[in-house]
Amino acid sequence: MYLVADINVDICAQTSCRLCTQYCPEANTIQYNEQAGKEKGYKYGSAYVAVDRCKGCAQCVWVCDNMAKHQAIKMIMIDQLPKAAITDNITYGEKTTTALLASPMVG
Repeated sequence: MYLVADINVDICAQTSCRLCTQYCPEANTIQYNEQAGKEKGYKYGSAYVAVDRCKGCAQCVWVCDNMAKHQAIKMIMIDQLPKAAITDNITYGEKTTTALLASPMVG
C-alpha cells in the first residue's frame, strides 16, 4: 500500500483556488469538478484526485498548506479511502471533467 492525496471537498469547495491542479507534477492527477460540493450548498466546485495516477509526492499538500493556506489536502493510505476516482472512470468534456467514484481497490 502507498500514500495518495485526499482532498477535503468541504474545505476545497469554499475556496476554488485550484492551485493544486496547477502544481501537481503528474499530468491529469488532480482534476476539478464544478459540481462537487453543490449539493451541500457551496458556491464553487472541488478538486479531486485520480488515485491511480497519484505518485504520493505530496507537492499538492505543500501548495495547499503553505501557498493557499487552506489545509484541504492530506496524504492517506490508499486502502483507507472510502471512495476514490480512478482514471478509467473519468470522462473528459470540452470544459469539464467528471469522475465516477469507486472503491479504491476496484479497477
